[in-house]
Amino acid sequence: MNDSRLARVISYVFHPVLMPTYILLLLLNLNSMLSLALPLSYKMALAGVVVLTTVLFPLFVTWMLLRLNIISSVFMTRKEERIYPVLAISVFYYLTYFLLRGIHISIIFSYFMLGATLLSILTLVINFYRKISMHMIAAGSFTGLFLGLSLHFGLNLNAEILTGILLAGIIGFARLKSDSHQPAEIYSGYLMGVVVMTVLIFLL
Repeated sequence: MNDSRLARVISYVFHPVLMPTYILLLLLNLNSMLSLALPLSYKMALAGVVVLTTVLFPLFVTWMLLRLNIISSVFMTRKEERIYPVLAISVFYYLTYFLLRGIHISIIFSYFMLGATLLSILTLVINFYRKISMHMIAAGSFTGLFLGLSLHFGLNLNAEILTGILLAGIIGFARLKSDSHQPAEIYSGYLMGVVVMTVLIFLL
């Protein structure tokens, strides 16, 4: 497999719409009270809701936009193509937060979804002026979540934080190798994701 094909596979596997699902699955399997207190049936139901609202609904909207030739690909390489998909993602992310905020056991994830909603709105605003990497914003939100939890609760989440940094490096390589972004768009996206999510979780 050549570097360009590998970069494309990485970009698909770590597409921004998949990040909330990855985050939820990780939280549900951490050796903590959050995961240990939940029965398997509850975990599956929670994961089903999240996949529906953060993956399937956004992908359906993206598919409709593709059929209508409003966007050219799921990666939305031109910033003009991003307006409607990012707006839809913002709505679905907030819907997820709204559905989960009343469930005490999932408060950490619901706050993550609130942060993801805020990041989507910021992305939409920034998009009118310049292009920024949504893949890296999502990677930054991963790092920021665990960094915020570590700072706020004094938890030892070094492994998760380092995983987020490593993941960001892999995704950043893929986005640069596929000529989808300039380095500044990569770095600014990751920094925005880390800072916004860290601050929000720290203020829990």
